[in-house]
Amino acid sequence: MPKRDYFVAIVLIFLILVVSYSIYIVFDKAEVLGAKVVSQEVNNQSLNSETEVGSQEESTEFSTLNICYKESCKIISSEDMEAFYIDDKIDVQSVYMYILEYVVPYFEQFNGKKILVKNSKGSFYTWQEDSIIDMDSIYVDIANLLKESGQDGKSLKYDLYKKESPGTDGKYTSRYIEIDNSRQKLYVWEDGEVVKEINLSAAKSGWEVYGVFPIVDKGIEPMAPSGNYMPYWMAFYYSSSQDSWYGLHGLVWWYDGNGNVIHENTDYIGVRRSKGCIRMLKDDAKYLYDRYEKGDHILIHE
Repeated sequence: MPKRDYFVAIVLIFLILVVSYSIYIVFDKAEVLGAKVVSQEVNNQSLNSETEVGSQEESTEFSTLNICYKESCKIISSEDMEAFYIDDKIDVQSVYMYILEYVVPYFEQFNGKKILVKNSKGSFYTWQEDSIIDMDSIYVDIANLLKESGQDGKSLKYDLYKKESPGTDGKYTSRYIEIDNSRQKLYVWEDGEVVKEINLSAAKSGWEVYGVFPIVDKGIEPMAPSGNYMPYWMAFYYSSSQDSWYGLHGLVWWYDGNGNVIHENTDYIGVRRSKGCIRMLKDDAKYLYDRYEKGDHILIHE
């Protein structure tokens, strides 16, 4: 073989070997890359599967709540219940606003209606019925109930009951006196709370007055036109027909013909007996006398 042909053959063999090796390298890398891609896809599928399982395990089934007065119930669905939670913790403000907007108005329909009481000095609304559904603690009670069981998927129930209640809501002024003639009872209101209840002997039918009355005068023990003494008297209304003042005061006392002190019978408390004044036990009258001043308001309703 000529020397030149021999050299060409050697070069061709070398090129063939280089090309073969390059093809081998390319296919080998492709297989490795494909294996990695498949492996990554498998891992991603496994991770997604684990995430879905974890999400299912961590999902919360919210409870439902039936708030009931006798057979009438307001139902809070699990969807509404879910809105009460932020990061799995009860949002008390959300519960309060929901109850105020949807629950309280629903049950107020079972309390009868409110009536407007007014005179020349002012006006106010009072419940016509003496007993109304007690919702004083519903906000706190419901919030506590949901903290304990609201995320348990249970069907919860909260029962409401009626109770004897003042006619007003304590919002007329920061402090005032409410008198309910139908129950012969007085309520001492301060900062929206009843701080004392007092039993009365109020005016007989036909002599009573209703509305808003400011206290206009006070006296430790003035004498009435009848000659009786009125302990811790606070005047609130002038009767032109009697030419005298109606007042809050303790049970009256007087002297008999022999100069002996005679006290009005305490059994009269709870009985309508006067011609306008509102009487109570002496200690109760003193309690009011020490607490209230001229200008403070008395609200009177039936």
